[in-house]
Amino acid sequence: MSTSTAKRPEFLRKMMATDTPRHEPEVEEAERSLKEARLAIPTPMLDVVFRDGKVRSFSYVYLAEVEFEPGDKLTLKFTSGAAVIVEGRRLERYRQSVRLHRADEIRECAESELELDGQGISQVEKIYITEGDKL
Repeated sequence: MSTSTAKRPEFLRKMMATDTPRHEPEVEEAERSLKEARLAIPTPMLDVVFRDGKVRSFSYVYLAEVEFEPGDKLTLKFTSGAAVIVEGRRLERYRQSVRLHRADEIRECAESELELDGQGISQVEKIYITEGDKL
């Protein structure tokens, strides 16, 4: 009877082992390639970064409307009633990336960059956030 109790822990150890089966190198390489080829998960939130370092994140799920006034004003309206108003120069790039949910962040430029007027460079001069009635 002592032999059966001695074998039981070994049997349980084998049963509970979580070793995954190994595949041929070709299969493992194909699985690795598939993981690398998979598209990245889109950014679910848009970070609004202020000059002082404060960050506020908004979910793209609740973005209801993007209003663009050519060149210098972009307004993002959320179903929560919040509106993000972005003022700057050449904001077309931001409009397009937000519209496609591809922007990770909108960042106010540093004080030292405000005086620069580089050709074709988008500059966010000021960001305002208002809270209003839910849409």
